[in-house]
Amino acid sequence: MPCLIRCLVTWTWVAVVCVRAAMDECSDEQGRAQRCMPEFVNAAFNVTVVATNTCGSPSEEYCVQTGATGVTKSCHICDSRDPQNHHSAVYLTDYNNQQDTTWWQSQTMLAGIQYPNSINLTLHLGKSFDITYVRLKFHTSRPESFAIYKRTSESGPWVPYQYYSGSCEKTYQKLNRGFIRTGEDEQQALCTDDFSDISPLTGGNVAFSTLEGRPSAYNFDHSPVLQDWVTATDIKVTLNRLNTFGDEVFNDPKVLKSYYYAISDFAVGGRCKCNGHASDCVKNSRGRLVCKCKHNTEGDDCNVCKAFYNDRPWRRATADNANECLPCDCNGKSSECFFDAELYRATGHGSHCRNCADNTDGANCERCLDHYYRDQSSSRCLPCGCNSVGSESPQCDNRGVCACKPGVTGEKCDHCQPGYHSLTEAGCRPCSCSPSGSTQECDVHTGQCRCKDNVEGFSCDRCKLGYFNLDPNNPLGCTPCFCFQHSSVCDSAEGYSVHTISSTFFNDDEKWSAQGQDGSTVQVQWSPSGQDISLISDDYFPMYFVAPDKFLGNRLLSYGQNLTLNFRVERRDARLSAEDLVLEGSNLRVAVPLIAQGNAYPNENMQTYVFRLRDSTDYPWTPPISHADFQKLLQNLTSIKIRGTYSERSTGYLDDVSLVTAVSGPGVPARWVEQCTCPQGYEGQHCEQCTVGYRRARPDLGAFSSCEPCNCNGHSEDCSPDTGACDCLHNTAGLSCERCKDGFYGDPTRGTSDDCQPCPCPTGVTCAVVPKSKEVVCTNCPVGTTGKRCELCDDGYFGDPLGQNGPVRACHICKCSDNIDPNAVGNCNRETGECLKCIYNTAGFFCDRCQEGFYGNALAPNVADKCKACSCSPLGTVGKQSSCSQVTGQCQCLPNVAERNCSACQPGFFNLQSGNGCERCDCNPIGSNNGQCDITTGQCECQPGVTGLHCERCEVNFFGFSSSGCKPCDCDPEGSLTGQCKEDGRCECRPGFVGARCDMCEENYFYNRSVPGCQHCPSCYSLVRDKVNQQRQKLHDLQTLIDNLGSGQETVSDKAFEDRLKEAERVIMELLEEAQASKDVDKGLLDRLNTINGTLTTQWNRLQSIRVTVDDTATQADRARVRVQDAEGLIDRARQELDKAKDAVNKVVSQGQVTDTSARSRAWRITNKATVAHRILSLRIDADQIEKIAKDANDTSTKAYNLLLKTVDGESKMSQEIDELNKKYNDAKELAKNLEKQANKVQAEAEEAGNKALDIFANLTSLPSFDIKTLEDDAGKIKKEASDLDKLIDKTEKEYNDLRDDLKTKELEVRKLLEKGKSEQQTADQLLARADAAKALAEEAAKKGQSTFKEAESILDDLRDFDRRVNDNKTAAEEALNKIPAITATIAAAKEKTKQAESALGNAAADAREAKQKAEEAERIASNVQKGSSKTKADADKALEDANKLDNEVSEMMDQLSAAEQELAKKKAEADQDMMMAGMASDNAKEAEDNARRAKSTVKTVLKIITSLMDQLGNIDKVDLSKLNQIDESLKRAKGKMADSELDKKLAELNDVAQTQEEMIRDYDRQINEIRADIANLNDIKNTLPDGCFNTASLETP
Repeated sequence: MPCLIRCLVTWTWVAVVCVRAAMDECSDEQGRAQRCMPEFVNAAFNVTVVATNTCGSPSEEYCVQTGATGVTKSCHICDSRDPQNHHSAVYLTDYNNQQDTTWWQSQTMLAGIQYPNSINLTLHLGKSFDITYVRLKFHTSRPESFAIYKRTSESGPWVPYQYYSGSCEKTYQKLNRGFIRTGEDEQQALCTDDFSDISPLTGGNVAFSTLEGRPSAYNFDHSPVLQDWVTATDIKVTLNRLNTFGDEVFNDPKVLKSYYYAISDFAVGGRCKCNGHASDCVKNSRGRLVCKCKHNTEGDDCNVCKAFYNDRPWRRATADNANECLPCDCNGKSSECFFDAELYRATGHGSHCRNCADNTDGANCERCLDHYYRDQSSSRCLPCGCNSVGSESPQCDNRGVCACKPGVTGEKCDHCQPGYHSLTEAGCRPCSCSPSGSTQECDVHTGQCRCKDNVEGFSCDRCKLGYFNLDPNNPLGCTPCFCFQHSSVCDSAEGYSVHTISSTFFNDDEKWSAQGQDGSTVQVQWSPSGQDISLISDDYFPMYFVAPDKFLGNRLLSYGQNLTLNFRVERRDARLSAEDLVLEGSNLRVAVPLIAQGNAYPNENMQTYVFRLRDSTDYPWTPPISHADFQKLLQNLTSIKIRGTYSERSTGYLDDVSLVTAVSGPGVPARWVEQCTCPQGYEGQHCEQCTVGYRRARPDLGAFSSCEPCNCNGHSEDCSPDTGACDCLHNTAGLSCERCKDGFYGDPTRGTSDDCQPCPCPTGVTCAVVPKSKEVVCTNCPVGTTGKRCELCDDGYFGDPLGQNGPVRACHICKCSDNIDPNAVGNCNRETGECLKCIYNTAGFFCDRCQEGFYGNALAPNVADKCKACSCSPLGTVGKQSSCSQVTGQCQCLPNVAERNCSACQPGFFNLQSGNGCERCDCNPIGSNNGQCDITTGQCECQPGVTGLHCERCEVNFFGFSSSGCKPCDCDPEGSLTGQCKEDGRCECRPGFVGARCDMCEENYFYNRSVPGCQHCPSCYSLVRDKVNQQRQKLHDLQTLIDNLGSGQETVSDKAFEDRLKEAERVIMELLEEAQASKDVDKGLLDRLNTINGTLTTQWNRLQSIRVTVDDTATQADRARVRVQDAEGLIDRARQELDKAKDAVNKVVSQGQVTDTSARSRAWRITNKATVAHRILSLRIDADQIEKIAKDANDTSTKAYNLLLKTVDGESKMSQEIDELNKKYNDAKELAKNLEKQANKVQAEAEEAGNKALDIFANLTSLPSFDIKTLEDDAGKIKKEASDLDKLIDKTEKEYNDLRDDLKTKELEVRKLLEKGKSEQQTADQLLARADAAKALAEEAAKKGQSTFKEAESILDDLRDFDRRVNDNKTAAEEALNKIPAITATIAAAKEKTKQAESALGNAAADAREAKQKAEEAERIASNVQKGSSKTKADADKALEDANKLDNEVSEMMDQLSAAEQELAKKKAEADQDMMMAGMASDNAKEAEDNARRAKSTVKTVLKIITSLMDQLGNIDKVDLSKLNQIDESLKRAKGKMADSELDKKLAELNDVAQTQEEMIRDYDRQINEIRADIANLNDIKNTLPDGCFNTASLETP
């Protein structure tokens, strides 16, 4: 038992370690492989168990065993068809809930369930598992005997795992409580009677540990036996014998029904078997559970290495070593390999490659096959291909070069060395070739020497036809004959020696000059110290040294010789071109780079450059020209240019220029000078002259022209050899006297002296003979004449040159005033000169007038000014005539029609379409603008507001017909009956409205927006009206009084006047007092408004928080205030006018004082009257103050309105208060309006009183009156602006309503946001709820632990009770008396097991507490979710920033790649520009090119030989057999040379060079693609970065 406890503790520790290992990945933080295992699980959870026996089919009764005799048993029904009473095998592996236990149950002993009948419970795991334990929890008492089996494959045999039996030896033939010693078989099953007691009657556990009692368990990683022992794919439990109390022997059905098998939980603890190479198991496409393998392994259990990972044997991963499978090393030559155990033992590496590519061999494809070698550039093995005849061995070296026999060469030893031929088993034989005419090579088969281009013969010892001077220093062997292309036979001339033309610059520049690229002259610098010349450039454009005349002229003898010069540059940054040395002459031009012909690049040191002057493929003169053209150029050399500068601000230095040529005289023989053998007709050293009797066929070609015999047609005996012209006689002319002189005719080719006769034509005129008719016709008649004898005038001329129709008249050109087509035929009569084809609408003998229907100046020099069509209008012309005055073009018009072509009516007339002239418009002079009318309809142009055809009446709703038009009525649509007003402009008003426009309410009426029309004022306003009527009556009486004063005839004394004046003053003072009283009333109204304002202010303080939303309305109010201020400004201007009037009164008073001293008293009275008038003016000022008070009230109302706007946009709960404020506001507004109207009325009455007082004053003093109407108009404008202000308030109110509607939309958005916030709060609540659920689960687990503990205590109590009952029933079972010691031992063992259970339960309680702590921690985590959201967001932002940074880095890499591509393109362009230079510098390419050129030259030579032979065959007069043989031999040699040219091989070599270049380009493209792939990989890495890591582990989840 202590061993079992230790094993349980050990496996508990192993399980903890394994659980931790399951959380690890298959590689550590450094990326190194490490052991990894799937999580530890209950492999049996929810896996269906196959049971061979289950109760309920059919339905049966079973009873619960109590263990007490005589106690009534509790019996139940097992029915598989009843979901509440069935006990199928599904309950074996479902979630084990202690509160609601479910179990599988077999049939009872009554149905025959007892030994030897067994029941099997088979669990199919579906995959190999590493089994740690198998646990069974019995719902009844544990069986007396049962066994556990396993198998490692679904088709494999069952292997016993463990036996449990109280009779091990009897039942299983196993020793009870046996054990395994070290070294014994550790895969044998043991038997124990530990769990075979009948107690407990329910809830007994059986736990089988697979490694318990196995000696190697502590070295499990290195024990394959135990690794296989714990492996299982299926588990089977065989129930063999029930445990009973022995009472079944009585066959009591009740007793038999109480014995049966019942298991509540079947658990298998273990891991998905992956051998340490996977941390997870997943289902594959077929639904089978397999490992998700790592470490380059594969298989359902990661039990084999992948196909290409066999470098070491597969092993299970251990804690010390992951034992990952290593890849095979095949050096990239194979993708297949196998594990070679022998190789592994020998080398430590077991990978053995199969099917090695590229001709490789070896375990790692590390070497080439026999007779192969490794290509260093591509690492491929290529066949040696050694020639079996020419090589010493078929194996080559590591460069692919074979070992050759003597005289044999080539990498494959497949051809003879240069100078050798006839490849045989003994090697090659040496050639015997002329060193001067051959390349020291010969045909590898025949020994035929390979000649230079211009050499022939078996040994290459003679020049070809057309060539001479066999020279060993000449790469072509012989020099071509020049002979001005007249002969191909020449030889070296005697008497010529070598001569050099040179410039050393010892004393001066020796007449060397310079020029730019554009031909401009450049100054040459001569250095006395350096004794050289130089050029300095300011830019990149090249500059050239130009040779003096001594180097030019006929330099034919320099053909094939050298032009030598010394040159250096100041800086080594020269970029050469194709035209560094330029030769010009005979209309030909060739150039060559400075480094051509093997010359070096220029640098700071003086270097010698040599150029051979001849055409050759070795010397790339551009453009390529033939040797004949090159000699032609040198024969007339006109310019030698040497490039002096190669970069910006560079300097080039030239020195020691020399040109080799030849001169006649003693010295070193110049064998390159030719002596030509000339054909007939030619003479001279170079056949440059024609012999006597011959001339140049083309004199313009000079010496290059062919010579032909002279031919003068019998009219001369000599001709010029240069020009070829004959000295002609007998009136002949021409180069060969082939035509007659001018003025003669005939056939000079007959060769007689009478061949040419005088022409029958006017003097100086030539003639010709018509071939058919032989008629003589004059060919170049005088100007203006024509005909066979020049007897007629030519077309365009007139006269009678021969006087055939009268006196002789010379032919003169026709005069048609330039009005004819000069290209036309027959423009005039050839005798009279009359013009026949006038153009430009002209007519007359000389085309000097216009045609009928046209007018203008026919003689005008400009075509546009000549005759033009009359174009008379048929509607306005008399009789619809089309003619007009030819001078003016005026048509004859109908009455009242104007214009030149009669196309328009005169001003004030219309209706041209009538055809009878135009009619008068008859526009009203008052209503029309200018008396004009529409030319078609006759509609006059009316003044504004005037209508009618003749503008005779006002438009509708207009009045006041006058010269300025009609004025709009502008009747108020609400106050007037119609829009049409009366003649005086007054509108017809509705009841209650007054005013000219019906735009004011009548007295005692007021305007209310809510009700249409003017409404009666309240009854209280009747008092005001009565007061006003009294004042009006008083004013009327005052006016009557004043009128009587002015119109009365009786004399009024001063006293009476003063009395009346005092009466008037009294009346005015009464009016002033009443006005002041009205002002007091207005103050009362103002107080009421202030009260309202206070109320509104209170509301404002309550709604101060929403003030911002109505700022726009405040802006509108500001605009209204500005307009009120403008109105106040108008009032101020009115006051200023009154002040001016006051000043005028004072001025008049002062004048009265100066006039007469006797009238001072009267003036004093007048001054009093003026004071009264001033008081009247002050009354007007008081009225202004009343108006200002009314405006202040209006402003207060406006403020109230603005405050109301700010309060309305508040919350809905204040709508009632807003309605009350609206009502108060409307009342205040109406009150303000009424007050304003009353103030306006009072103001008007005051103004009327003041005006009357001023009239009285004016009558008394005869003072000039001032314009009161202007002030009234200003007041009217102010009134109108106040009305506009009222409309603006209405508009502002509408805008407020719109604003309120907009705010409703925003309120909805706010509500949506609020709902969204609530939804997010609900999400947080859900998270908290989940945390609470986790906590509840933990608490439930703790409760289950406590329940288990209590259950164990109950079992202990049952066992104690059972002990008591056994002691009480000794008489009923005498046999049991003998077993008392055994029972006592059993009880002791049960106590011990109880202690073990308590210990185990103690661990369970600790686990429950730990689960509770984790739940609490989960709750804390859930509570911190919201707190950590900001940090999560910050991390996300940082991740986004990092991603952006990575993206920027990728963009930078893309930019760098683009820059690299641009740099590559630039380098490629430079490489292309320097391709010609690189081609010259490449030896291999040059050798291939030389071979191709030699092959081409050979073909040309053969063709020339054949052509020459054909010519000789054509010129043979007599057959010479020896020559025929020679010709045959030549043909054979030609064929041999064609065969030896090896064109195919040389073409193949060129193709190889091209392929090499293509491979280099492909390599560049591959590197670029790799860079782009790397960038793409970076982008993929960035896009696939995970957002986070998640790991959930659960053993059983309900």
